[in-house]
Amino acid sequence: MGAQQSFQQQQASLPVGNAKIADLKGEVLLHSPKGEVLTAQRSLVLETESTIETGKGSVLLNMEDGSEVLVKPHSRVVLKSPDISRGLCLELFIGNIIAKVQKRIGNTPSFRIGTPSAVITIRGTRFSVEVTKKKSTYVQVFEGVVEVQGLLAGSAPVLVRPDFSTEVEENRGAQEPRSHPFDERSGNRAGQKVERPDHQKTESRSKGGDRPD
Repeated sequence: MGAQQSFQQQQASLPVGNAKIADLKGEVLLHSPKGEVLTAQRSLVLETESTIETGKGSVLLNMEDGSEVLVKPHSRVVLKSPDISRGLCLELFIGNIIAKVQKRIGNTPSFRIGTPSAVITIRGTRFSVEVTKKKSTYVQVFEGVVEVQGLLAGSAPVLVRPDFSTEVEENRGAQEPRSHPFDERSGNRAGQKVERPDHQKTESRSKGGDRPD
C-alpha cells in the first residue's frame, strides 16, 4: 500500500499533459515542444507537445494521472494537455498504442485520444488504438467501455465493450462494434507476440489486415 501511495504521489507531481518514460527499448526518437532532439532514457519527463517516434523500438509512458501508455514500434505520438487541446491527452498519428487508463470518479475529465479520423474517450479501461497509413483508426477494448466517434460532422459515437472493436475510416463515422473470437488481449489486429502495459506477454491468433510498416 505504501509503495502504491508513493507512486501516486510521484505521478501527481507531474504537470498536466506531461509524461515520464518508465521503460524503453530499441529505436526511439524524441523531440521537445521546440523541436529539439531529446536523449531517450528512463525517468525522462516529457512535456506537453513533445513528440515520440518509434522505429523498431517501443516506449512505456507513465502519464500524470497514473495511466500507462505503451507506444509500439513504427508509431508517432504527440503529448497533449487536456486543458488546452480539446480535452485530448495525446494524439496518435500512425502506429499502435496499448493503454491502461486510471478510472475516473465523479466529475474528473475523461482521458481522450485523438487520431486523424476519430476521438476516443475513456473513463478507465484497458484498450488498444491503431492508426494505419490510410488514416483509418482501429480501437479494441480489453476491459471497461470506450466511446469512439468519427470526425465526420454529425456522426454518432459508438460504445465499445470488452472483446469488441470498431473501425473509423477517414472522414467517416465509427462502425458498429464487432466481436473477436481470437485473444483480444494482444492489442493487435494481426497475430503477433506483443507486450502490454502490465508487462504481460500474450500471443494472438492470426486475423487478416494490414499493419503500418
